[in-house]
Amino acid sequence: MSRTNLLKFILVTLPLTNSVTLPVGFPLKLYEVAGLLLLGGVLTGPGVVPRNNGRVVALWGVFFFISLVPSAWGLYELAANPRPLLEWAHGRYHPLINTVFHYCYLALDIGLLLVALDALGRGWLTLRAFCRAWAWGALLSVVYAIWLNVVVGAGLPLVAALRWDEVNFFGVAGMQVVRTGPFEEGNFFGLYLLVSLTVIYHALRCWPDRLFRVAAPAVLMGMVLTASPAALLGGVVLTGVAVVFGRVSRMVRGITLAAGVLGVVGLVGSGLFQSLVLDKFSLIFYGGVTDSRNVSLVQRANESWHAWQMFVHRPWGVGMGNYGYFFGDYPDLYRWLPTNWMNFKPIPNNVYLEVLAEHGLVGFVLFMAILGRKLWRLVRAREFLVMVGFLLMGVYFFAFPTFRLAFIWLYWAFILAVGRDQDVQESPSRSVR
Repeated sequence: MSRTNLLKFILVTLPLTNSVTLPVGFPLKLYEVAGLLLLGGVLTGPGVVPRNNGRVVALWGVFFFISLVPSAWGLYELAANPRPLLEWAHGRYHPLINTVFHYCYLALDIGLLLVALDALGRGWLTLRAFCRAWAWGALLSVVYAIWLNVVVGAGLPLVAALRWDEVNFFGVAGMQVVRTGPFEEGNFFGLYLLVSLTVIYHALRCWPDRLFRVAAPAVLMGMVLTASPAALLGGVVLTGVAVVFGRVSRMVRGITLAAGVLGVVGLVGSGLFQSLVLDKFSLIFYGGVTDSRNVSLVQRANESWHAWQMFVHRPWGVGMGNYGYFFGDYPDLYRWLPTNWMNFKPIPNNVYLEVLAEHGLVGFVLFMAILGRKLWRLVRAREFLVMVGFLLMGVYFFAFPTFRLAFIWLYWAFILAVGRDQDVQESPSRSVR
């Protein structure tokens, strides 16, 4: 399979993160297998040239190697002072294996970013083809989510949906709805659909493909299934911006607005609004909640507090993936919070605090500089719609566990491709703008 076709296959299968996996030692995902084949071909072939995106890729390389310093220090401290919380740490592996595991995945993600930019820069893959492959993947994820709900509603085993683990539910009008789709949790699914909506709306501006016209309302419907407040609000904002500035057709505008209005009305009219909005923020509005199992805001605030305390006491960082090992060094934010470790994820659930706690101040400054450079390129290119989508992703990061997911890195490749000066082959898109 050619490099271009492998890259298209990865874009289509990106959302299949918790289904259709290969249980070979470790459950490899389809796009990860394709990514390894792609990078293997690159290493044995002519290599890659990121062209005018080389500086951003180089900064990610610097970030990768700089972060090795806090990781080495964290491993040294863990070896010198064994901790009883090891079984609850991120990945539930030995610290050394855990570190190698995370760096392998980060290397894979940076490699996919580099290969995608090389393919777009050389013209082996046009931006239009990139968006089409992504749109097919987004449609696949929504269809899979609907099929998963049909399987669960019919009482069939999850294997009928090529799913091997448990799913997460939410209740609507007495019904149990699966919110995870092909991901392990609804927030992952929600962010994927939010960034997908940015790609699709941008494509609608530039090319009148039927695929993009169908994908936009389908992705909005999928956002309702995720039950992610950040995704739902982000979808509403992005749709509003697309209607005003996106220059989409009247038919797409009408269908998309109708789908958004129906989704919001259904959300407010169901118990989902109470459970996602009122209950979640009752800690702020009503002065406190004691049931941490049902109020994720309490858990997330506590996990973020631990990350902040890690940074205050260890400003050089504890090492990538080591948050869980150092979690028990600090008291909980809410003293009334029942200490049930099964209620807490061994990650900060905040990308910025994750980078600050694990990669240290230097890594955090570099991380923010890289994000700022991507944003500045969109500003210079006057890509207002994509810029808003990028900012919404940044807001989502305040309630997101990690940035080490492949779809985020390929989305960044899209961001950089849109922000650069377009090649001659992309000149039709400039005329649309």
